Amino acid sequence: MRFALTTLALLALMVAGQSEVRAQGVQELLAAIRNGGGWVSVPIVAGRGTASTVTLPTMGLNLQGCVNVWAGHTGEWEIRARDLVDQASLRMTSAPGRGVRFAHEFGLRSQLEFEFHWSEPRDTILYLWVGVDREDDAPEEACTPKT
Repeated sequence: MRFALTTLALLALMVAGQSEVRAQGVQELLAAIRNGGGWVSVPIVAGRGTASTVTLPTMGLNLQGCVNVWAGHTGEWEIRARDLVDQASLRMTSAPGRGVRFAHEFGLRSQLEFEFHWSEPRDTILYLWVGVDREDDAPEEACTPKT
């Protein structure tokens, strides 16, 4: 489960609402880490959505923090993540407003694919807060979404 959450963190910090991360993603990632986190939005059609990244230099990045599905959502959210470079994959289930902690150390490169499955087969936009632990913050601060 830790890998899935961390890859969500990387996606959330780089995507800025797009379904594919572009080259400027690394700069956005670094800015989001400095800011303590960021929001990601994923289009969901008939209860399902996908997102992916290009191959990114992750340079052994170690991320710790929290993923939180926006409290205004309903149902359960299953999130599947695969790193195509590492051949690692995991699955997690989350409920709205319940922060889930993560920790993961990446390799030199990563290419991530995500699948999102909602327990309600409807259309929506999935909003995820991904908070990153910063040195001076208490660990629970990463779970608290910022606007």
